[in-house]
Amino acid sequence: MPPADPTVSQPEPRWPLLLVLAVGLVAWWGVWNCGYVFDDRPAIVDNRALQAFDWWGAAFGPEHQPLANRPFACATLAFDLWCFGAGPFGPHLGNLLLHLANGLLVLLVVRAALRAPNLAGRYDLGRRTLVATAVAVLWVAHPLAGEAVAYATQRSTLLFSGCLLVALWASLRAADAAMPRRWRALAVVAVALGMGSKEDMVLVPVLLVLWERALVAPSWAALRARVEYFGALAATWVVLVTCLVLGPHNATVGYGDETQVTAWQWLLTQAGVLVRYLALVVWPQPLRGVYDVDIVTVAHRALLPGAAIVALLAVTVWLWRRRPWWGFLGALFFLLLAPTSSVLPIVTEVAAERRMYLPMLALLVPLVVAGERWLRGAVLVPVLAVTVVWVVFAQDRVAVYGDQHAFWTDAYQKRDPDSRSFGAGRLLGDYSLVLWEQGRFDEAAAVLDRMMECENLGPDEIHRYVQSLHQRGRLDEAVQLLRRELVGHPEPGLLLGDLGTCLLQLAHGSAAAGDDARLVEAEDALRRSLAFRPDDASFWNSLGGVLRARGRLAEAEDAYRHATDLTTERSMPYLLRADLLAQLGRGAEIAPLFQRLLQARPKDVALRFELLDFFMKRGQVPLARNVMQDVLRIEPGHPQALQVLQQLQGR
Repeated sequence: MPPADPTVSQPEPRWPLLLVLAVGLVAWWGVWNCGYVFDDRPAIVDNRALQAFDWWGAAFGPEHQPLANRPFACATLAFDLWCFGAGPFGPHLGNLLLHLANGLLVLLVVRAALRAPNLAGRYDLGRRTLVATAVAVLWVAHPLAGEAVAYATQRSTLLFSGCLLVALWASLRAADAAMPRRWRALAVVAVALGMGSKEDMVLVPVLLVLWERALVAPSWAALRARVEYFGALAATWVVLVTCLVLGPHNATVGYGDETQVTAWQWLLTQAGVLVRYLALVVWPQPLRGVYDVDIVTVAHRALLPGAAIVALLAVTVWLWRRRPWWGFLGALFFLLLAPTSSVLPIVTEVAAERRMYLPMLALLVPLVVAGERWLRGAVLVPVLAVTVVWVVFAQDRVAVYGDQHAFWTDAYQKRDPDSRSFGAGRLLGDYSLVLWEQGRFDEAAAVLDRMMECENLGPDEIHRYVQSLHQRGRLDEAVQLLRRELVGHPEPGLLLGDLGTCLLQLAHGSAAAGDDARLVEAEDALRRSLAFRPDDASFWNSLGGVLRARGRLAEAEDAYRHATDLTTERSMPYLLRADLLAQLGRGAEIAPLFQRLLQARPKDVALRFELLDFFMKRGQVPLARNVMQDVLRIEPGHPQALQVLQQLQGR
């Protein structure tokens, strides 16, 4: 048995806790002002169940989205939205608080580890306080954590990491507690909650067994006394399996519908990705929200990074025989990254910085320990100097995640211009939206043309290119592209809707009759699309247009009604439905329809001018005057509204 640690009973100082909180707050100051970016739209903004605070429906709804199968993450985000509204403030504030809490847990875990039975007597109170504080300060400010902190959807990463840290800490507290069962029960509950937060938790029960051997048990045989505890940890896999069974299928992970790589190719690719991760821990530049990494298909391209990773794995195994507490850091790195970096492809995201949120400790801890051995108390000087640099870099990440424009512009500037990967296609497609919103239509079209050279484009990217072709007047080309892409496509809903919409536009352009083949095909495509996407207001709107062109006015009005029931963000379905209601002699229904739209957008001046055009075409001058007066209520002195009102005075 190792000698007893005479400093275990001494009270731990509290100033490190305050220092970690202060550094973390300064590093990520303003993150609550960040917007929704990347997958936040499908995960949060367009997640109707989550917006209704239905966390269960958000996690286990029929369609897969980034928070599917993760009920604990959905529950905490639903609480944020309930407290602070649908905007991004609540989720980002919650992420910051969780990151700060995780920083405190890192401090507690490292401090407890340095006084654990297998390290007893190696670190006195002053040294373990110094090492634990330095590690926690560097970690909480490290800009590599930016994706987890500033990207709202990564609540799942913060939660599963926090649950793991709680389990590690509770496991150590049980080692010297009078009633260890309570602490071990806390660890089991934390692991179960982590399983409901993210699938990356899958190997944590194994990691906790290694943790006990590394720091508490004098031998593997001594772990037999904890069989009941380990069995309870293993039972938490039931939570993970249940979440996966109840939730929708994720076609982007594994060897399902969208996989275009083999296990061997994924392993070759991840060797270089892991080396890049390790380099970013030491020098976190350049950091990127999106990586356009090409899949490695030949072994010689992965020779050097593969040799480095194999050597690191060999060192981990060797340390387990000599110094298990050091071997555990290697196990932490490999086991936490195994779900995403072994042989299970994630075709939509080859590399992601958030995956290093906790694994970066495998490098930070030995660096700080080595520095403390060489410099003793003076180690705080370089640590604080590095922390200042980290804070500057962290603030840069906060700015990048400020909104979609900043995020995708940064990703585009740091892209690999030669990459033709799936990630490159997604990056170019989303950057084209930034250019489009800035009115740079020709540049957006050029970016989309480059995007079409990339591999395995998804339906969202094809959708954006079709919109570009539409804007450029190349509808026939768009229809041909969609017909090719739809052959054997596993998720045809979006592309079918695009096909129906393009055919409708072509038929309108040639004043086609109701029995025109293009309208017949458009109706079929849109109905099939809506079977996959029943909540897509734009395709209900297109179906209304097709049915109206075919002379089936009652059915068209019903389709427009579906569209208006699903959205208040788009005014076109309301205007088209109102026009059709007037044609059907149901004008009394128009005022309540517009009233609902105006109440949902109380300060939208552009909407009021759209209604002005609607009323003026029908000679409804009093209603036109009302909407212009509404504009002046919103923006007193609005010149165009004043001019229109003057023109209406004599009518």
